[in-house]
Amino acid sequence: MEPLELSTVDLIYIAIVLSGGAVLLWRTLVFLGTVREGRLGKLQRRRLFDSVPRKDPRDNGKQVALEKGEEAIQRHFTVMRRVLIPLIVGLTLLLAALPILAESSASAASIFGAVLAVVIGLAARPFLENAIAGIVISASRLVRIGDTVRIDDLYGTVEDITATHTAVKLWDWRRYLVPNSTMLQRAFLNHSVFDTLEWANVEFWVSPEADIAEVKSLALDAATRTGKVAGDEAPEFWVREMQRDGVCCVVAAWAATATDAWALRSGVRERLLGDFRERGIATMLSRHAVARETI
Repeated sequence: MEPLELSTVDLIYIAIVLSGGAVLLWRTLVFLGTVREGRLGKLQRRRLFDSVPRKDPRDNGKQVALEKGEEAIQRHFTVMRRVLIPLIVGLTLLLAALPILAESSASAASIFGAVLAVVIGLAARPFLENAIAGIVISASRLVRIGDTVRIDDLYGTVEDITATHTAVKLWDWRRYLVPNSTMLQRAFLNHSVFDTLEWANVEFWVSPEADIAEVKSLALDAATRTGKVAGDEAPEFWVREMQRDGVCCVVAAWAATATDAWALRSGVRERLLGDFRERGIATMLSRHAVARETI
């Protein structure tokens, strides 16, 4: 077998490819380090780590959540480095080896390509799909650790993003694990992606005989008394619909976070039920209950 002879052009090409790969690897590591520090800083500034306001049974619950979030971010970027570094090095070496492969026999090159395709396609495909999806999710900032999200009918906060899946801590503290490739393809609601403000509204029905002015006053007062209204804008009230057996009303206000919005809606409902019962204001539910009793 004759030794391979590379031309000057081939040697220059190999040098350029290796140099470009080294620069790309360095820039990638710097970029990952900068993004990681930014994510850690944002995590430190987070005030809430739950989608529903509740007292943590642990005395240091917030500190535990913060430490878990920091550990998850560190682990996520460690996995990203472990995926990107071999990928960049492998692609660089493969591109640099093109002149050598061109000088070798066609059969050897085809065998090498077939074996490489089989290994990547069969053994590494699930991991690579989820790893690349995790990198895309992190780089595009579609979802971050600590974000409050709603996936289908599930409501919770993102607790971890690994190389293979995203862990969502549901409002009842169960963990919902979603493969990163599925997370990238699925439509979901992120309450924290751009800002944390949320327009929280509560819809309820009252009897047509009810004094709407009184209902409006009670509803606005109930929203204010929750203590969860954000900013200086006062709560608002609307009559959304009128039917023969009821009037649909809506009270709404700004909340600082999705967690505060949940507490605001719950507080409004609780106070309205008590105020309506105290003032003798009939709701559709109470009217239907009375109707069943008299039949």
